[in-house]
Amino acid sequence: MDLLFGRSQTEGRFSKVRFNLWCKIELDETEDALVGRYGFDNAVLIEAFQPRLLRTATLIGVAVFLIAGGLLSAVVGTSIAVALGLAAGAGAGYWFFHEKRETIFVKDLLHGRHFACPSVIELARKEAWLETITGYLRQVMESARHWDGTQRHKIEPLPKDEARQVILKGL
Repeated sequence: MDLLFGRSQTEGRFSKVRFNLWCKIELDETEDALVGRYGFDNAVLIEAFQPRLLRTATLIGVAVFLIAGGLLSAVVGTSIAVALGLAAGAGAGYWFFHEKRETIFVKDLLHGRHFACPSVIELARKEAWLETITGYLRQVMESARHWDGTQRHKIEPLPKDEARQVILKGL
């Protein structure tokens, strides 16, 4: 498994520099077969709950629906304008949501995904984050290859003070 990064920077609005990161994983034939066999492509690597993003995407979809429906109703019939406005609003909301979401699926990295970073520090964090989670995926795929059988793990008791610390910390 190879992890590819592409970096670029562009002048943003109001002359702020915007950093862009592109990430993709490349698999060999055996890894690709494991992804297909176990359905890893639909697995979530990083899950992020973003209620503001969902709300914003919904508002954008509604705004596009109202604008597109209003403009189209002058050109075509109202029922067609509503249908086309709904399609445009749903498409705009869907596009915005998937462009800004922080949840990362394996299929995102299999096909390549772009990330916008406000600073070079955030870009470095995102790279480290992606490298760590891709390493995790690689180990899960390797363990899936040898999934059969039974394995025995001997759990030794800890000394009294260490056991107490484990209990207090909750692992």
